[in-house]
Amino acid sequence: MPNGEERPISYASRSLTKAEVNYAQIEKEALGIVFGVRKFHQYLYERRFTLMTDHKPLVKIFGPKTNLPAMAAVRIHRWSVELCAYQYDIQYKRSEDHGNADMLSRLPDGQEQETEEEKVCFSYINDMPVSAADIAKETKKDQTLSKVLQFTLNGWPSHTEDTRLKPYFQRKEEITVDAGVLQWGIRVIIPATFRKQLLNELHENHLGINKTKAIARSYVYWPNLDDDIEAMIKD
Repeated sequence: MPNGEERPISYASRSLTKAEVNYAQIEKEALGIVFGVRKFHQYLYERRFTLMTDHKPLVKIFGPKTNLPAMAAVRIHRWSVELCAYQYDIQYKRSEDHGNADMLSRLPDGQEQETEEEKVCFSYINDMPVSAADIAKETKKDQTLSKVLQFTLNGWPSHTEDTRLKPYFQRKEEITVDAGVLQWGIRVIIPATFRKQLLNELHENHLGINKTKAIARSYVYWPNLDDDIEAMIKD
């Protein structure tokens, strides 16, 4: 408005798909932005507009001049590329300052179907000596990864003093969840139960330290992975 007052002109919402319910919190927040831009494409395309978000990390991730980290989730990269077609600024606004949010806007107006991406996202896990279902099951039992799973789904604390959590805390904006399996980028985060088994599988190829590390880094992650590979091969 001319006096600076903000007034909504339309509302839109939908429920999450079965796959989207398991997205990391940052992905759910990002999905909200992407959904809104897609919904109001006819009003936004080729016009300058401002995106307001109450999730501060998205200001950096979706900022027009931002370079996404290489290990950011694949779908975050895809959404960022999609938003490049629009002319926008993005600003952080605290939740309590979103006074024009309407209760009706939080009611779903329909549920989207799962995309092909969700259907095939675990195709590369099938070649592992353990299944995605086994990894998901052990992740819930793992003393550290069970906490990482909950934080990823529900939001991370502002800081942590737990040394076991710190490697994951440092990567919190890049960790996602699919069907109960934690991933850093496209790398599967392996529970402690299966790490020795995976190392033994890698060692059977007798590729040497450097090649073994390269293969492991392409598919899996856990703290001190490189050190564990070196110790295994030297033994």
